Amino acid sequence: MTEQDKNKKENTNEDDKKSVKDSIEVRAKQMGVEVLTEVPTNADKDSVQSLSEDIARQNHMIIFDTDKKTNTLHVAMSNPQDVNALNVLRFIAQKDRMNIVAYLASDEVMEGLFKLYGSAEQAVEDVVQSFEIEGESESDSLNVIDDKESIQDAPVAKLVHVIIKHALDGKASDIHIEPIDKTYRVRFRQDGILHSSLTFPLEVGKAVISRIKILSNLKIDEKRKPQDGRFRINDKGNDIDFRVSSLPVVEGEKIVMRVLEKDRQTFDLKELGMMGTQYEMFLERIMEPFGMILMTGPTGSGKSTTLYAFLKILNGEERNIITLEDPVEYFVPGINQSQVKPEIGYTFASGLRSILRQDPNVIMVGEIRDGETAELAVHAALTGHLVFSTVHTNNAVGALPRLIDLGIEPFLIASSVRVIAAQRLVRRICEYCKEEEHIPDNVVEKVREGLIGVSDEEKRKYGLDPNAPFKFQHGKGCKKCGGLGLQGRLALYEAIDIDHDMQNLITEEDGNMPKVEKLARKKGFITLKQDGILKMLLGLTTLAELERVTEGDMSIGGKMDEITDEDEMHEEMKHKHD
Repeated sequence: MTEQDKNKKENTNEDDKKSVKDSIEVRAKQMGVEVLTEVPTNADKDSVQSLSEDIARQNHMIIFDTDKKTNTLHVAMSNPQDVNALNVLRFIAQKDRMNIVAYLASDEVMEGLFKLYGSAEQAVEDVVQSFEIEGESESDSLNVIDDKESIQDAPVAKLVHVIIKHALDGKASDIHIEPIDKTYRVRFRQDGILHSSLTFPLEVGKAVISRIKILSNLKIDEKRKPQDGRFRINDKGNDIDFRVSSLPVVEGEKIVMRVLEKDRQTFDLKELGMMGTQYEMFLERIMEPFGMILMTGPTGSGKSTTLYAFLKILNGEERNIITLEDPVEYFVPGINQSQVKPEIGYTFASGLRSILRQDPNVIMVGEIRDGETAELAVHAALTGHLVFSTVHTNNAVGALPRLIDLGIEPFLIASSVRVIAAQRLVRRICEYCKEEEHIPDNVVEKVREGLIGVSDEEKRKYGLDPNAPFKFQHGKGCKKCGGLGLQGRLALYEAIDIDHDMQNLITEEDGNMPKVEKLARKKGFITLKQDGILKMLLGLTTLAELERVTEGDMSIGGKMDEITDEDEMHEEMKHKHD
């Protein structure tokens, strides 16, 4: 979608919202009632709970506040003239001799108010109360192993539902449920950062853990060793998978659920953040019939998502695409995806051997972890297959010594590898509260130094004017981003193209990192830091985010340059001595 299309869509949405608002105001005036324009931030939970959720939804109304001074119930309604709803309200009001003030509310506001019924605090309270009713004491915790019926009680199931719902509403990628200091804590990972959500008593936590294990088809009586499972829910028509991992810890058992929401995931290179020469190079390289493309970076840096974006471009009837993953995170129609199972001997190495007998055009290997897998992947790349894979290194050039450590000869690396890229994720500035910010002159100078070596042509490819003054932006915080000023994530890339000159250097110098880096810089290599600076100047992310992800040195690769200079100095001294 182009920027023009996005703006057009946003304008249409704004027009629609304005039309709905005007319509509601006209209706409210005709009925002689006030309009509730948004969900009140100070809505009274006790007032909400005074009317059951079933009755509230059935009559499209919700009591959001009780004014005890004036004995008044404040009620949001979809239709303040609904006779049945008014009769229910009158019955409640007459019982306590209360007055009624009705407000006309849009469907959006009503849905926001109904979410108050699903508050995590209330769900925890319900579970605790249910345990107290069953006669549980602090010293006698719930036996969730033998009593499956207790585990599947409505309050526990509701609490699990509320935790999942809050994670989805907050666009969390992971849910952590862990024992800590005789309680259980729930944390959500949002845009790569963990945030605490709620805590509940130990016995409640044990019941929640067991409930999730039942959903995931795990053994609830096995607490001594880790287990893996998954389950699926349907939320508003969308199928959402949860990959579940249990781990025994000192104080009990920890569960981590990875949220795999297919519709939310972006498999588009430009939307992920690939720009400039790197984007052009990748588009060219992934269309080649054979060779290897390696993505590097730590766990959770988005490597697999980038590889999925490559596969999406190549996915067509004319290509046989097979993946070998641990685990399969996203199911993609048209691609043959296989999950390794080391416990039965189905590893990356054995799986790759089988894949090579399946007449593949494109192969994706989730990760190269050992020498055998590395050797088979290189062999596949040399015998007419396009291979995508990942390795765990800190930067792109670090993949060379890693492959050599795994037993691959430098000349084979030079012949098989086409591109080595590194990746990190930073948080995007919230589009709803973005504003310009002032940066001290000394920091601006450091940013300028960080762009040394980046050509004007490259800056233009990113959409920047090389002669324009630097502008820095940040998010001031709003309701859309929860006051953080940041929402969503963006990838930073650095990529080394293994062309003819680079192949010769890798072969002759046994993958010497400083020399490879120096040659790459001569050819216009954009580092992670420089890619981040350019995106920061485009107003996509902040300086603080860039510092967090790239260790705040403002010159990634600077140390490498120092090593290069020192290396050259030793060579000069050696020649003089000779």
